[in-house]
Amino acid sequence: MEKSDKYFDVSELTPAHPVHPGGLIGDEIKERGISQKDFAGRIGMQPSQLSAIIHGVRSITPGVAAKLESGFENIPASFWLRLQEKYKVDLQKSKMKSSALVSGYVPGASASIAALAEPEVEYGECLQFTVTIPTKDQEMIKLLASRLGWKVR
Repeated sequence: MEKSDKYFDVSELTPAHPVHPGGLIGDEIKERGISQKDFAGRIGMQPSQLSAIIHGVRSITPGVAAKLESGFENIPASFWLRLQEKYKVDLQKSKMKSSALVSGYVPGASASIAALAEPEVEYGECLQFTVTIPTKDQEMIKLLASRLGWKVR
């Protein structure tokens, strides 16, 4: 099939916030009306281990995927492994985007992010800027600014 503007490959999409596949496991368990503890016992896993996966603290390994396959009929281990790999790739892409934003370079943009900020006040050799940034990036920007010795209000 030829590529056109109307069609795109879903695997090429990168979500704004990468989603760990553990959340899907938690949703699936809940939909089936099973407790996490019972499901963990059913597939031969410690409840704390399953909880860590559901909360995105631990990854889905081939061994875990095989256990999930035994607990979820009709959902193969390969599905869980593909989701975990997609999550890792999305996470890396997200880090690269954040890095590009911090450096002031946005691929395809005609001007840097810094050029979008308007100076408000000049203090001797310093300028004061107001920059609007997405809520999800504020803590990262504040940390970067403090490391550079900038004052942030």
